[in-house]
Amino acid sequence: MIATAERVLAPGVGPDGLIWHVPAGDVVEDFQAIACSDQEGLVLPSAPRDVPVDVKVPGESWCLRCLHMAEEE
Repeated sequence: MIATAERVLAPGVGPDGLIWHVPAGDVVEDFQAIACSDQEGLVLPSAPRDVPVDVKVPGESWCLRCLHMAEEE
């Protein structure tokens, strides 16, 4: 599934995490709208990637709303 990453800063010195979102539309002026929100999005998003639904990389997970919307389509 095509997704773009939101970087989540770890508290303290732990490794940062990634939450994968389904992009909504094109990047406009370094802003990527995401499927789970009409108002929020990602600033300076990473390039879209094909991410498995059952992502098994430590520190990475799907936004549950984006995942559920994508599964319904």
